[in-house]
Amino acid sequence: MTKKEQRQREWMTRVADYRASGLTMAAWSAANHVTLEQLKYWTRKLKKIASSDSFATTPRFTPISVAEPVSPRKSASSLVVQIGQASITLQSGFDQQLLREVSKALGEALC
Repeated sequence: MTKKEQRQREWMTRVADYRASGLTMAAWSAANHVTLEQLKYWTRKLKKIASSDSFATTPRFTPISVAEPVSPRKSASSLVVQIGQASITLQSGFDQQLLREVSKALGEALC
């Protein structure tokens, strides 16, 4: 990992900590020994990075294959989704947003 990537990850953690704290920017900055200007800069910078990485601006497709369950059950329907080496078994009523997030993470891991 480059120094730039390391610094970016460090600030991602700091900004997430600030947002979760419920404190004002000034109070969080003082409590964490960083300047208010640094926190503002990184908040803007990370927001810009996140918007440029969004699926809306750069769609990416990950090849998936669907396989039949090894032992199908009559009482519940299921679907197995395979992404690379990983497979996900979906039951009726699964959380669609969670599936999107997991698929995105697995797709990025393959790149």
